[in-house]
Amino acid sequence: MTRKYRKISVQNARRVRGFSIFELILYLLISSIIFSISMRRFEQYPADAERANFLSILGQLKSAVTLQMMNGIAGGTFDEMGRLENSNPMALMLETPTNYAGAFSLVDEGNMPRRTWYFDSYNGQLVYLASPGLQIYSAAGDGSGSMNSIRFRVINKYSEVAKKADEGLGIDAGQVTGLSVTGTGGSAATGGKWEGLVLEPVTPYNWNPQGISLSGIEVPPQ
Repeated sequence: MTRKYRKISVQNARRVRGFSIFELILYLLISSIIFSISMRRFEQYPADAERANFLSILGQLKSAVTLQMMNGIAGGTFDEMGRLENSNPMALMLETPTNYAGAFSLVDEGNMPRRTWYFDSYNGQLVYLASPGLQIYSAAGDGSGSMNSIRFRVINKYSEVAKKADEGLGIDAGQVTGLSVTGTGGSAATGGKWEGLVLEPVTPYNWNPQGISLSGIEVPPQ
């Protein structure tokens, strides 16, 4: 080995020894940060997937109710709207989702699997049983009450009596036979305007996707 080659090798060895200690510390620090962020994000994927599935099915249910309403308007069968109140909206779909358990009159929700839909035939409400620990809160009151289930119902909505005739669908509630009970903001008996058949939550809710935080820095959900 020549003297020049030996000198370069010693310099390289010193450079590697001095660099590797610092690099190891930096590598461990960066790796731990990346691992922490990744684990938090991976843990959130099931919750994000559940929320996306819920919103997809809910959108299909609302479309099915709207289509049924439009068919009734086109055919002039307004009495059908009265019979559909508090009915099972899953019956309006061409194919029910795989996580729909069926219709039951009395259910112990504690024994039901989560991420499941079922129809409460006793109360005329469609129920979604969410997984525990999700950020689902009641929109009523101060909004701090957590919810493990979300209930929906099919109802006929009415406008205020004082509204103009061209507002809403412009159909007198008295023309919609069988709708004599008081609806939202009016009724057939008081001559209010029928706004349509809708699927709405029994208790308004907020389902918030979760973000991550690191050392006080909030990262918003994607």
